[in-house]
Amino acid sequence: MANQFLVSVANAILRDPNTGNALLYGKANITSSFTMSMAATEVRGGINNPLLYVYYHDKKLEIKIEEAIFDKVLLGLNAGGLVQNGVVTVTQTDCLVLSSGSATLSTTPTSNVTVFLPDGTSQTVVPAVNVITVSGGGSQKVDAVYTTTINADQVTVQTTTPPSVVDATLIAEIRDNTGVVTDYLQIQIPRFQVSGNYTLAFAANGVSNQALDGMALAVASTDCASGEYYAKATWIPVAGTTIPISSIAAVPSTITFSAGNVPATRNISVLGIRGGIYANANITTTSSFVATGVIGPITVGLHTGVVTAAVGTSASAAASIAVTYYDVTNGSLVDHVTINATS
Repeated sequence: MANQFLVSVANAILRDPNTGNALLYGKANITSSFTMSMAATEVRGGINNPLLYVYYHDKKLEIKIEEAIFDKVLLGLNAGGLVQNGVVTVTQTDCLVLSSGSATLSTTPTSNVTVFLPDGTSQTVVPAVNVITVSGGGSQKVDAVYTTTINADQVTVQTTTPPSVVDATLIAEIRDNTGVVTDYLQIQIPRFQVSGNYTLAFAANGVSNQALDGMALAVASTDCASGEYYAKATWIPVAGTTIPISSIAAVPSTITFSAGNVPATRNISVLGIRGGIYANANITTTSSFVATGVIGPITVGLHTGVVTAAVGTSASAAASIAVTYYDVTNGSLVDHVTINATS
């Protein structure tokens, strides 16, 4: 197997956890990270206080995304508020050249106007609609500062509103040692609590970057076999290649039909055994089923594993179903299911 490498940074998709609607698609990330950590409590006892057991607890998952592009959505998520659009009050600055001490502002002020003169002094003047007159201003160049109203987007950073909870997905490329993309690693966190820590750092010789970080919240499982979880990591093959299988197991190993209870149907499931830390995979629909030694009307779906026996079915001592799966590395893998037909 070729060596594989997780390259560059991940794209980030943030969605509303309730509606599934996308909120942000970050494709200009500078850094992205996924961190899993736990706390440990040591249990010691006996002579010289040896370590008897380590209890790990307080598992947490954290992600951090740093973007080169300035996006108002990140501020809104950290503030826990929507980006609202409407008529808002803003501060306006105008550079003006006075004529006989007067000039026309670019917009209409909602209050008095402060004028800064070249000598460092300032005057507060009352505008006539959008015209100001500066005492002794003459024909000087001045800066005017005032408030006005415009239609714009706005985020209100409230004192008590918690940061948002979103569905977060990181998507990154996995390449082999020839440089070819073999898989996409997709880490999905159904409930990601934004931390609310937000910094805009301005630099004279650069651009400001934005960061979004936080922790995963527990999500209830949808079945009774597994517990709560934080995230799911998925390797999506580019070429749709099948997973390697070393052996197979057909379940159940024996199927029994009773003459008094036919017609009847049984189901065979096929597990692909991968070994190591890999869980068994269900490969039923990609396996083939062929019945042999059967006396009477019994059928088996070629790729379904559904075995059906009609009235009058019986079987020889050697009756069985051959289950076959083809693996590109190990070739044909075979298991057998015994068929019993009782009177």
